[in-house]
Amino acid sequence: MLDFKPIEKERINEYKSYYDYTNALGCEFNFVSGYLWSEAYQLRIAFHGGALIKAYFRDDVRVWGYCMPSGSGVTEAVEALFEDARERGQTLRLAYMSQRERDRLETLFPGRFIFTREPDNQDYIYYTDDLAALAGKKFHAKRNHISKFYRTYGDDARFATLCLDNLADAMRVVAQWCEENGITPQEHAEYAVLQRAFADFDYLNMRGGLLYIGDKPVAMTMGTEISSRCFDVMFEKALRAYEGAYAVINNEFAKTLTAYRYINREEDLGKEGLRKAKLSYHPAIIYDRYSAVPVS
Repeated sequence: MLDFKPIEKERINEYKSYYDYTNALGCEFNFVSGYLWSEAYQLRIAFHGGALIKAYFRDDVRVWGYCMPSGSGVTEAVEALFEDARERGQTLRLAYMSQRERDRLETLFPGRFIFTREPDNQDYIYYTDDLAALAGKKFHAKRNHISKFYRTYGDDARFATLCLDNLADAMRVVAQWCEENGITPQEHAEYAVLQRAFADFDYLNMRGGLLYIGDKPVAMTMGTEISSRCFDVMFEKALRAYEGAYAVINNEFAKTLTAYRYINREEDLGKEGLRKAKLSYHPAIIYDRYSAVPVS
């Protein structure tokens, strides 16, 4: 079997060297996110020749899904996945594949795989200028929502860039959000992931923002760069008592990211409310995802 091991934060740049970041937009390129979520999703890394392979495990042996190998010798790496799955007593399943990865797999193994689109896992990618300026008729409702927020709270409302000095305030927002939603923080996977991110905030080159009403933090957001063209917003939380807080922190944070052409706001997880919210910001790209299994 392939030797899959946990993702190591000290090796993130090494992992990235197996991918072409020239036009990288999708979350599969974000190894900071992969590291942060690796325990929650049992995401591990293996190498075969000149290829890197990610896989999501169900337990110590069974694999939920392999990712498309990247690097050199991809054909041989996929053949190794057939063998690895067989040795584990499973049928090979490739998951979380982008359209580009799907096309490459079909080119390398024509007619050998059946592909299924996975809309719950698609990335929503926006023009940064759209989220920062909210210009034009299509964003009229968003501008009104934000204006109402500032009319309500006036000078008491302020946005601050996330830094080591205010990380505790961001965690307060997350803890209160959990309380509002009847979630015990210790049982909430994202809470542990955020703690991991805050512990290495500078080392992982995280960026984020906080929204305050007076001295009270009421919303937080945080993410990291995918490439020089795209920023990944990985976390966003706001307290429900402050209507419009989500729209405001989304807009204010986007204003700090104008060096990037795109902002990836990740998937909707199949949640209808989240899907409607993401579509309401008019994505420039819906970045499709696919799974693949061998033809019987």
